[in-house]
Amino acid sequence: MLTDSQGLPVANADAATIEALDHVLGQWLGYGKDFAPFMMMAERASDVPLVQMQAAALNITMDEPAAHQAAGAQLALAQARQADMTARERAWLQAISAWHDGALDGAAAAFEEMASAWPRDLFAAKLGQLAHFNLGNAEGMLRISEAIGPANRDVGYVYGMRAFALEELNRLDEAEADARRAVAINRSDPWAHHAAAHVMETQGRIEDGIAWMEGLADTWDACNSFMYTHNWWHTALFYIDSDRPEQALALYDNRVWGVWKTFCQDQINAISLLARLELRGVDAGDRWRDIATYLVPRLHEHFSPFLDLQYLYGLARAGEGAAVTEMLASLEDRAGRARPFERTAWVEAAVPAAHGVVAHAKGDWGTAARLLGDALPHLQVIGGSHAQRALFGALWLDALIKAQWNDRALAALVANDHARGNIAHTKRDLATIYDRLGRAEDALTARQQAERLTRRYRAA
Repeated sequence: MLTDSQGLPVANADAATIEALDHVLGQWLGYGKDFAPFMMMAERASDVPLVQMQAAALNITMDEPAAHQAAGAQLALAQARQADMTARERAWLQAISAWHDGALDGAAAAFEEMASAWPRDLFAAKLGQLAHFNLGNAEGMLRISEAIGPANRDVGYVYGMRAFALEELNRLDEAEADARRAVAINRSDPWAHHAAAHVMETQGRIEDGIAWMEGLADTWDACNSFMYTHNWWHTALFYIDSDRPEQALALYDNRVWGVWKTFCQDQINAISLLARLELRGVDAGDRWRDIATYLVPRLHEHFSPFLDLQYLYGLARAGEGAAVTEMLASLEDRAGRARPFERTAWVEAAVPAAHGVVAHAKGDWGTAARLLGDALPHLQVIGGSHAQRALFGALWLDALIKAQWNDRALAALVANDHARGNIAHTKRDLATIYDRLGRAEDALTARQQAERLTRRYRAA
């Protein structure tokens, strides 16, 4: 039996199959865009179960109905060759079949077990991290990283994987150290670039973040659309935080929206960036209408509450009232069918948040403040990163301010300012609330601080 570059045996493989598996591993870990040769190999290698299962995994992660259906056919081909499989490949079948069947908790657990049993199977380890990520389980992401680390000390990608798990657990110094180690081994590791950007944003290191990301951006042209647009999305967030929304809008138009408009990840990068820009006073023009064209077909997909909430906001901002009504009803039906492991995500988080984001998009500030406030304590389990879920907190805070729920807005703004004291927009919002509460001296101080920050960033 032939083995791949990781030293792992592959049932029924020939030399060409091994070459394809090695190539797709590099593309998968490096967020590349050259997957077509592997998918064409899968059409020919119907007797190689691992090829079929990895092709199915790639399709499942597209979060798209036709791709999900294709994955089912590929898994059926793998199942037919179960007698030929190695023990590792049987574990693959269990894990990826669970994911395809909607049992994401079972898939995450199975891939985590594989990380301990076969730590050189980095394709499986990365899938396991993704499954835990979609469940909001950063501890599970880190456990996988710890399991595979000792067997892969020379593999830069493994440090980038660990860096992101550490960042999501707020172990920021460790996360940055691992991200920098990954980049020292392989400068073109976009996931490590991304992990460090998370750290710098969390710490309010705006100038560092821009310098870091733009200093590595020349490597992103080789990335798939998600990673390319997402890293530019992170860069745009630094420009928003530095009171330069016009530069963030230029990144939206030239880097974030337009690469692969039918792909869900490109869509949510665009939605969440455009929403943040509007919160900073930018006129979106007809941009919401353009995004909505690609969202209307997604009303009944429900692959993830994290995706659904952003689709709904985009549709509502575009004025697609009928589509919004239909999707809300469909989402509530999906929540009613939630399995025990996902009930919190759909029922306690997604349903109130969905109505809350729609209320915000329509300017119903009191309803948005109430419903988003109900959902926020539960949002981690919908998946996404801290930075991505921060959109919902930003919409909630905006609603609090506009509904003049001043005491709650003040508490949230003070907490934000304590965490990151160098955001001019936060200072201006504080000044607004202080004025309403009759605290003129505090309002003046906040405005002066905002002006100093704005001058500092615009001089950079």
